[in-house]
Amino acid sequence: TVYEAELAGMILAIQILREEGGGRGDAMALGVDNQAAILTTTSFQSRPGHYLADIFHDDLRNLLPHEDGRKLIVRWTPGHEGIPGNEAADEEAKKA
Repeated sequence: TVYEAELAGMILAIQILREEGGGRGDAMALGVDNQAAILTTTSFQSRPGHYLADIFHDDLRNLLPHEDGRKLIVRWTPGHEGIPGNEAADEEAKKA
């Protein structure tokens, strides 16, 4: 589903941040154009595709341990308007 593809993209973003040494600053932002996927970041209720949300939460905890004070801001970006590379990101999300 589109929801699952968006969650897969969010997981990939966390993995890329970890591999590239991201998260060194105080905060990072992740633009997401699927509101259901965003709601999943703050909810632990079981729903279809929730196993992906569990992976996202686990990867995020590994990237940003609570005690170090860094945070990830997940924000809704309507259709990723005006974001360079959006078409490439959409294609990768569809492959996931």
